[in-house]
Amino acid sequence: MRVRHSDGWEVDQLTQPRRHPGRPRKTELGVPTDVAIAWAAARLFMVKGYHAVTMEMVAEASGVTKAAVYYHFADKGSLFVAATASALQRAHEATVAVLGRNETLRSRLEDIAAVVLSLPQPFIQFEALMREAEGELSPDQVERVLEDERRLEDAIGLAIRDAAERGEIRAPDPHLAVHAYLGLLRVGQSRDGRGRLRFPDARRAAHLLVGIFWEGVQPTPEG
Repeated sequence: MRVRHSDGWEVDQLTQPRRHPGRPRKTELGVPTDVAIAWAAARLFMVKGYHAVTMEMVAEASGVTKAAVYYHFADKGSLFVAATASALQRAHEATVAVLGRNETLRSRLEDIAAVVLSLPQPFIQFEALMREAEGELSPDQVERVLEDERRLEDAIGLAIRDAAERGEIRAPDPHLAVHAYLGLLRVGQSRDGRGRLRFPDARRAAHLLVGIFWEGVQPTPEG
């Protein structure tokens, strides 16, 4: 079963006529203006990195004025935190929905991987993006972003732990297993020296990479 990625990643579609800032309104798609701005900013940050993105670029991408962006977000740091929180929250919701299905863990992990690998490219790795932004964020802002990231990891970790308890897999350290799985997804997003995806077929890459992960967590004959 192929999973369609959340429309939160398709923020290119969130365009609307420019207008003067004022009381918060909803966009034509029915989401509040600040949410539309955060979605647009999330895509820009992931594609271009923290320093390359300007408030003007975010305004252009979300179809509002620069003043409207500042109406909702005091500065670039605040916008970054809201943008990453929005993206991670939507990713968490989509992940939990897949993990909640009555299918094998392997099938669910493969569907999640296919979604991740089919996202618009190129994306800067989250860790690199955080390193770039961290110098301009307060400790509280950094912690908020990292907490949202941990929630996503914990959702996958819980599914891995449950599968291990049922004897479906062997994972004495679910936390380590999560990072091994996510590490393979990073491999699937890698590019060659010419900037081309090494694995352009997301579904096939998901199948192969999760297969590698699955070999590592297979129970031994002794259980």
